[in-house]
Amino acid sequence: MEVFLYLLPLILALIFPVLLVHAIFWGMTFTVDAGHMRVRIYGWTVRKVALADIEWAAHDWVFWNEHWTNTVNPKKLVLLRRRTGWFKNFVISPPSPPEFLRELAAHGVTLR
Repeated sequence: MEVFLYLLPLILALIFPVLLVHAIFWGMTFTVDAGHMRVRIYGWTVRKVALADIEWAAHDWVFWNEHWTNTVNPKKLVLLRRRTGWFKNFVISPPSPPEFLRELAAHGVTLR
């Protein structure tokens, strides 16, 4: 048991990156409700943007932005241009960008 206590920090140091990668690539989802676009990890909201704050949305990408993506495929990226904030460009990667953009348009967000 004493040897296990010495190895505990090493085990935790190895488990944490594995859980973090799993949370980002498989646990991250993007939802739209009546007032917000939410970024969720395992069902918990970690970031939300008010729909009233979104100036427009597009199937695009820009250099200077806030990333909440779980892919490296540029075809899956959606750009939300916000009216306020330090980083006005907000990039997400929903599983189906055209369907997600239609859902945003249904909630009154302008599409480009």
